[in-house]
Amino acid sequence: MEFWNETKDRAQMTLAVWTQYAPTLTIGGLGTADLTAYIAEFEPAAQARTTAQDDFDAADRVVRNTLLKTKILDVKIAAIIDGQIADLNIIDDLGDVFNIVPRSEPTILSRARALFPVWARANTALAALTPTQPPITRNIQGVPHTAAMLKGFLDGYTAIIQTRDDRESTLNKKRSDLRVIDRKTDRLIKAWYQVVKNMFEAGTPEYEALAQIPTEEGTPTPDVFDIATLLQGGTGGLRVLVSYEAGGGDHATTLEVQWMVEGVDADFTHTATLDPSGNTLGPFTVGQVVKVRTSVSNSSGTRTSAVRTITIEAPIL
Repeated sequence: MEFWNETKDRAQMTLAVWTQYAPTLTIGGLGTADLTAYIAEFEPAAQARTTAQDDFDAADRVVRNTLLKTKILDVKIAAIIDGQIADLNIIDDLGDVFNIVPRSEPTILSRARALFPVWARANTALAALTPTQPPITRNIQGVPHTAAMLKGFLDGYTAIIQTRDDRESTLNKKRSDLRVIDRKTDRLIKAWYQVVKNMFEAGTPEYEALAQIPTEEGTPTPDVFDIATLLQGGTGGLRVLVSYEAGGGDHATTLEVQWMVEGVDADFTHTATLDPSGNTLGPFTVGQVVKVRTSVSNSSGTRTSAVRTITIEAPIL
């Protein structure tokens, strides 16, 4: 279960004991009605966090895929022009394109800006031949990509970056909201436990009822390995590449990455040993919806990360 599930479960157990044995007791002015309200906040906040995560992931993949497609066009179209065009002026300008090595976001975009006018001129030169030759295209995901499409990638890049950044801000807010609910609930139930344990004598029904509520003693619960990204790639382009946030796994004796295919698997039935440097899952088929989470465990229990989802598309090759 996720961190908030643990707190919610303890809160529900606490509420049951509180309501039965000390219904009028208040802790810092807060009573059973307040704890009931806190518990009710968890599910909507968790759902909002998950929705925001899915929205951010989708926007991030648009950015990554656009950049990858741009890089492919940068390399492949330049090579096609070099082999197909005889106009020395075009070939001379193509040299400026080849001088830019597309290894990073700035250089990929810079090379695309240099390539576009050369590509347009090459198409014009092909149209002037006898017989007329079609404009240069390159298939990506089964779609012929044109010079106009490359320009569209360039013109729209700032907008998709802004969308991704906006969704990241929303995600951070929703994550924070869930942790605020978790912290305030955890503080209240721990304070209540401390008060009640000292109010009643050992052996009384009130005191013995506390045994129903798990406490955080002994070996610490393991720290979750949060997923940083789910990307499509690998051999054949149909695998899921999982990367992780740094710093997870403390106190864990077992580390796993778990996954399921929506509509095929009933639960997270597929597992592999979690490699902190990243895991490769699959292969999958186009159209499958893959859900992934991490699981860490020790003698104190098991914790899972938030579920992340990716829909397998035709590979970008």
